Amino acid sequence: MQPINKSTTKLSLVPEFYVYACLDPRAPGRYFSKDITFLYKPFYIGKGKEDRMYDHLKEARRPNSKQYNLHKISTIRNILAIGQTPIIMKLWDGLIEEVALNMEEELANELKVKYGLTNIRLTTWGSGERKEQTEQSPQKPKSNINVIQDRITIYNYLLKEHFSISESEVSLNKSIYGEENISINSEIPCRQGARRDKARIGEVNGMFGKSAVKGSKWVIIDGEEKFLSKVEIEKLEASGYTLVYGRTNKPKGKRIIFEGEVKGKYRTDADIEANSNRRYQFGTSWKNTKPTYMNKTQIY
Repeated sequence: MQPINKSTTKLSLVPEFYVYACLDPRAPGRYFSKDITFLYKPFYIGKGKEDRMYDHLKEARRPNSKQYNLHKISTIRNILAIGQTPIIMKLWDGLIEEVALNMEEELANELKVKYGLTNIRLTTWGSGERKEQTEQSPQKPKSNINVIQDRITIYNYLLKEHFSISESEVSLNKSIYGEENISINSEIPCRQGARRDKARIGEVNGMFGKSAVKGSKWVIIDGEEKFLSKVEIEKLEASGYTLVYGRTNKPKGKRIIFEGEVKGKYRTDADIEANSNRRYQFGTSWKNTKPTYMNKTQIY
C-alpha cells in the first residue's frame, strides 16, 4: 500500500474500486477478522480496480521484474513452485476510492497484528492525510559484491523473452514454467554439431590475441586485413605505411539476432523474409530494452 495525501491527491468518486485479499492455499484453517472469516491464511490485502488484483501474480511469474515487495513476491513464488496458485478474492466491490482505501487500511491493520501480512506499509488517516507508520525495514549492510556477477541468461519459450537471473533462480523458473521451456543460453556452446568445423580457433581467428578496445579499426596493409589498435595504427603511419581503412571481405547484410538465439550474425533481407514470422533485433545480443522487429516492421 502506498501512502496517499488526500490534500494533494484527487481521489476518484467513480464507484469502480474494490478491496481484495490474497490467500495462501498451503495454510487452510479459520482466520478471523471483524467482518470476514477466511478459510485460508491471508498474506496480502489490497485495493484496486479492473484487473489490479492479478498484477502480483504476473509480477511473480516474470523473473526479472522490479520487485518492490520481495516478501510478497517470494510468498507467491513459493506457492507456484509446488504447483498451486494463490487464492485471490474480492471482499468488497463497487466502492469509491476513499472508501476502498479506508476499508483496505482497516482490514490490513487488523490482520497484520493477528496473522502477519506481506504488505510493506500500513497507514492511518489523520490530519487530512494518510501518514506512514514507523514500520521500516532494517538497513542492509553495504556490500562490495558485484550483483552482475554470477548471473546467467535464460530464454523462456512460454513468455518468449530473455532474462538475466542468478543461478539460484534457475530451478524456480524450471518448476514454474517447465524444464523444457527454459533454455540456459549461458551454457549453450556457440559452435555445435556440423557447424563446429567452421569455427576459426586459435591463430586462424582474425581476433586471436586482440581485443576490441576503443579506437581499434580494420585496416588493409599490402592487401592484408588487420584489426589494429589506435597505438598500432599511429606507429604504422609514423613509419610511412599507407593504410586503407575497412575490409575487403566484409560480410553482407547487418548483424541481426532472432528471438531465442544465443548470438546474432550477419543477415541479408532475404534471411529476414525467410523468417517473416520471427521477431528480431539488430546487434549481437537480445535485450528487452532494444527495438524489436518482425518482417522489417518495428513492433515495439
